[in-house]
Amino acid sequence: MKEKLLKNWGLKLMAVLIAFLVWFLVANIEDYTVTKTITGIPVELLNEDAITKQDMVYEIEQGKTVDIKVEGRRSIIEKLTVEDFVATADLSELSITNSVQIVVDAVSNSVRKEVNISVVDSMMKVSIEERGEEKLPIGIVTTGQTQEGYAVVSTAATPNMVTITGAASTVKDVKTVQVVVDVEGLNTSITTRGELQLLDADGEIIDSERIQTNLSTVSVTVSIQKTKEVPIRIETSGEVAEGYAVAGDIEYQPTTVLIAGDEGIIRSVGEIVIDNIDITDRNADYETTVDINSYLPEGIVVADKTQEIAIKVNIEKLVEKTLTVKPSDIRFTGKAAELGYIIAEDEEPIEVTVIGLKRDVDALSVDKINPTVDVSEMLEEGTYSATVMMQEIEGIQYKDDTWNTTVTVTKEEVTTTETTTNTSSEASTGSTAGGTTERTTEKNTERSTQTNR
Repeated sequence: MKEKLLKNWGLKLMAVLIAFLVWFLVANIEDYTVTKTITGIPVELLNEDAITKQDMVYEIEQGKTVDIKVEGRRSIIEKLTVEDFVATADLSELSITNSVQIVVDAVSNSVRKEVNISVVDSMMKVSIEERGEEKLPIGIVTTGQTQEGYAVVSTAATPNMVTITGAASTVKDVKTVQVVVDVEGLNTSITTRGELQLLDADGEIIDSERIQTNLSTVSVTVSIQKTKEVPIRIETSGEVAEGYAVAGDIEYQPTTVLIAGDEGIIRSVGEIVIDNIDITDRNADYETTVDINSYLPEGIVVADKTQEIAIKVNIEKLVEKTLTVKPSDIRFTGKAAELGYIIAEDEEPIEVTVIGLKRDVDALSVDKINPTVDVSEMLEEGTYSATVMMQEIEGIQYKDDTWNTTVTVTKEEVTTTETTTNTSSEASTGSTAGGTTERTTEKNTERSTQTNR
């Protein structure tokens, strides 16, 4: 066996050498040099304090990632990924143009020795700005509709302030900080956590890496209570200037308000009264706005978005009008059936001056002031001095308080025809005075009073 192995050993060695040579040639032909582009290698920043210690902030405008080209044997190159390389930029070497060199190196020594690396764009662009800081309150915004008959009455964030830092120009753009909470279908108060949203003046969300906050989320409490709609009633206090009056009803909007609170409390509330609208000595229309919260019972809040009531009190100058009352316009009350009553036609008419709002005064007539004389004490024939009374009318004042006339009382007979006619007239219109007397016939016992105008 040994002899067979050693036989022709030279030829066998040559065959091995030839085989190795062939393998080497084939391997080198297949494992040729190639080039590959690797993209999106993240750039690590070094020495950031070189900027921040100057109370400045920065933002990467270009160069957050870098692309490279690698060259080497195909067997190595084809296996390489982003993770095989590290890219850095040293901010302490920032140039006056705010640029800094990006350096890329292989992670392992073996790759470093076998591969040539070239950076496609080796410069990072950096913007630098003064650092700004702002403290803003945190607002709560609810979305959705609570269960019918319930409303959000209050919201609170804990903590209720947030500190914003970053580039001064960007921090300045932040006008509002809010947390959005969905209350759809809720009928009870909740506590949850919400993420902060930074908004600009247009209400648009600001999403910038140039801004940092000391909080990312906050605890939010939303109070939800039972609601009830009740009317609002307005009352004035004081008196307007002399010669003026309140004209018509007080105008105000809204006329109702949606209140919320404990169910037991709101059940007892029937209306909200605003009772101190002072119109003392005013001589023109008075308009004002009041906060309805000041008039709510304890434990009740306004559930409406509108918290104010706009009120207008119309005030007008009083006007005068004189009505002429003739004797025939005066009615008698308290008459005795057997007597006749007369005010002579030549009796001087009574001038009655009324004072009030123009619309009320314009609508007045003698019939509406209803001048009357009480003759119940005039029991015997004769001539009596009498006081004429005028009807009290809301919103109307009489310039004088007494008016006098003379009534003559008689006992005289009249015909049956006259009596019947007068009875019918009195039944339909009542008795008045004005030159005709009441008479009684012997043929007919029916008595009536002549209607005189």
